[in-house]
Amino acid sequence: MTGRELASILRRGPWKELARARAEPVTEGMSGAALYRIFEEGQPVRYLKIARSDAVAGVEREITRTRWLAAQGLRVPAILRVERQPGQTVMLTRAVPGLPADQNPLPVERLIDSLATTLAALHALDPAHCPFDETLEIRLARAADAVASGGIDTAQFEPRNRATLPESLLRRLVAEQPAEDLVVVHGDATLSNLVVDAEGTIGFVDCGNAGRGDRYLDLAVLAQEIGECYGSESSVRFARAYSPSGWDTEKARFFTDLYEFF
Repeated sequence: MTGRELASILRRGPWKELARARAEPVTEGMSGAALYRIFEEGQPVRYLKIARSDAVAGVEREITRTRWLAAQGLRVPAILRVERQPGQTVMLTRAVPGLPADQNPLPVERLIDSLATTLAALHALDPAHCPFDETLEIRLARAADAVASGGIDTAQFEPRNRATLPESLLRRLVAEQPAEDLVVVHGDATLSNLVVDAEGTIGFVDCGNAGRGDRYLDLAVLAQEIGECYGSESSVRFARAYSPSGWDTEKARFFTDLYEFF
């Protein structure tokens, strides 16, 4: 989105109050929407997300699921305003206080324990009451759509998978599906989507893939990122802090391979 297009949105209707604020583009994140960090004197940091065309469905999912998680008592962005027009959805949220976990200044051991405790609390919600489906059937169907569209870049795969064609990896995953242990998952539990404040309290952002899914949908991705960012001993600590009774290595590998398509 160009600066002129953003200025046009901020000059009209409910967004006029932001016209004098400073809007800083944010390049990381999910959904394909344009995202801006909004700074204004006397106001907490806010985020403006503008979705058009194919990105609208993802942002609508994020709105619905973020509101549901908030109603369950989870620390997620407060949705301040939503405006819908044909082919466009605009959402304003209040930032979750803190920094992404991969920029966190806390001692690593304290961070790892907080991540494990927070994820366990999310997973303790009753999945029977969750209206959103992120089971393997849904995830594999999305992966198949991505493969069919040619949207998979194998250069972004983990080293062990880079010599594997996306079609071959998908066939293997379909054939090797594990039994699912359904909980409420975040669905994209990367360190950048977990925000930590100075007291070690953790919140969730980019919640558009939250729903009923296997716990390793979150655990596998997060453990792998912890290992990459803080070392293998930290990923072992995370696994033990989350579940002292054991860690399913094969299941974790399956779900990290599935994440290649997302």
